[in-house]
Amino acid sequence: MQLRRIPLRLSATLALSLALGACAPVKEPRDTVADPEISRAQSLMAQQDYLAASSLYQELASRHSGSLAQEMQLAAADAALKGNDLATAANLLEQTDQATLNTNQALLRRLLGAELALAQRRADRALQILQPQPPLASQRLDLRQRYQRDLADTYRQLGKLPQAAVALQGLDALQVDLQQRLQTQTEILRTLTALNEQLLQGLQAAPEEGSDDEGWLALALLGKRLDDDQQALQAGIQRWRMRFPDHPALPELLATVSERLRLQTRPPTQVAVLLPQSGPYAGVAAALRDGIMISHYVQPADKRARLLFYDSSDSTQTWPLYSEAVAEGAEMVVGPLQKEALIQLARAGELPVPVLALNQVQTDSIPPANLFMFALSPEDEARQAAERIWLDARKRPAMLIPDDDWGSRIANAFNARWRSLAGEPADSRTYDPDSSDYSAAITSLLLIDRSRARHQEMQRWLGQRLEFEPRRRADVDAIFIAARPRQAQSFPPQLQFHHAADLPLYATSHAWTGELTAQQLADMRGMILADIPLLVAGADRERLAAFVPEVGGSLVRLHAMGMDALNLLPHLQRLQRSPYESLDGQTGNLFMDAENRILRQTVWLELDQPPQILGYAARLDLHGYDPAGEPAPGDTSMSQDAPLAEPLPGAPRN
Repeated sequence: MQLRRIPLRLSATLALSLALGACAPVKEPRDTVADPEISRAQSLMAQQDYLAASSLYQELASRHSGSLAQEMQLAAADAALKGNDLATAANLLEQTDQATLNTNQALLRRLLGAELALAQRRADRALQILQPQPPLASQRLDLRQRYQRDLADTYRQLGKLPQAAVALQGLDALQVDLQQRLQTQTEILRTLTALNEQLLQGLQAAPEEGSDDEGWLALALLGKRLDDDQQALQAGIQRWRMRFPDHPALPELLATVSERLRLQTRPPTQVAVLLPQSGPYAGVAAALRDGIMISHYVQPADKRARLLFYDSSDSTQTWPLYSEAVAEGAEMVVGPLQKEALIQLARAGELPVPVLALNQVQTDSIPPANLFMFALSPEDEARQAAERIWLDARKRPAMLIPDDDWGSRIANAFNARWRSLAGEPADSRTYDPDSSDYSAAITSLLLIDRSRARHQEMQRWLGQRLEFEPRRRADVDAIFIAARPRQAQSFPPQLQFHHAADLPLYATSHAWTGELTAQQLADMRGMILADIPLLVAGADRERLAAFVPEVGGSLVRLHAMGMDALNLLPHLQRLQRSPYESLDGQTGNLFMDAENRILRQTVWLELDQPPQILGYAARLDLHGYDPAGEPAPGDTSMSQDAPLAEPLPGAPRN
């Protein structure tokens, strides 16, 4: 199984335009007619009073004529856009007389149209506006730079980080100011290091040997592989510079790579692990403990932290247990597991040493800055499914959800995310998870029941029997199911029976155990879902099997979570500082949101034998989308708690 490679290289057209642009003289805007109101509008823009500036520019556009009027009209649209008055910006752009625009004004109008589409979260529309690339060599330098910035923002909004990095390289090539270049180059590196190491390796095969593209990819890989070994990183950077002597990366950038990691990576020498040894969660805790010990023994002996395990079966004693661990020298704490225990720490006000809790909760108070939460949340998977469907250019997905609390939470998470992306909710129906016949839910969702009702009504009107082929609704273009293996296997044949076999079927990882029987494969082939990298990384799974004889099902996900929990500890401060920072983990590419929650980029699969790897989930949060989604005003149905993972057989859900 191989990841599909995405070429990362500057196109010949882009490279030529950058070269020509660098040689061409900068053509500054011509002096406008002496009008003091123009200076006042420019002053309002400098003061970031954008709406007042837009109003004044509109007045100036009506006062003047010809090219100057067009210039004022575009300036008014630009100001309205910056002031988030999207309706006014759109109206002003629509009113612009394109036939009379000069080349710079035409490019500016094009850029404003793309920026408006981005503000409306229509990145596909923005890309249509920006492509094909206009001839930039004769344009103003500021507009050429703005084009590259808009292109980078567009690709980032589409989740295409490699292409965003290429556009940022184009911006860097057009900049002269060293501070601006350092900012842009830092963004290039952050954009690439947000990708998983496996994806970076796949990309590295695309560029020409010794090219700038290959240099950026090699530098990103260097930082990811050696982020906890400063000496090796320094030596690696020196070798990198010898290999790419003409690379545009500034010396200041290379210096900050090592220093940033040195300041932000904090390996502990003693770690306390708070896990229950008895009670309903003892089985889950045992699997997590095994994963922690696997990571512990994989590390070199001289770098292993001292692990002390504490029995947290009584969740009411969490704070005294935490205090005891700190008094005994713990520099970091892993756990607790139970939500009741975690809530105690979340309300503590301050925590003297960092805590990586193995669950997630939301409270009505601000949690301590030292509290981090890590869970295999089905809500997160539902949000990623919504993102994947959106990136696959599906416009109207529909959901089939079990009629229980678990299904409700998944549906709320998916719908909140879908609304934030597409602006409207997805239609849904619930099914009985204890049944094996889902025809009622499917026919209702696809409006087949209405088609049959119309047929019966026509027969009554005409008084005779009519030939009839039921029709499903035509607007649905994808189905998302929340289901466990038994239900997930039943849905594809039943959807086929109801004339919906052509609709792509998306699910969460709960739909399978990581392996398929022959009958499951026959029924579920083509289903698209995301899961942890460890399930599809054969070599890593074989190494895990050396420690744990039976690897499979829910346990392997819990083992992977335990492995990641220990490996996360030195990197919590680094991940907390920036959403661009990430850590390759067994449960996914790990990053952190503003609420100190560890989130995961999982691997998208199309079920087959063997499963086809489609690539890692996109990082849509990097362009301003809240990864937790955006509930509609007044929506209080979002789950306040997230489960650890799919429960073990016989274990209660927490």
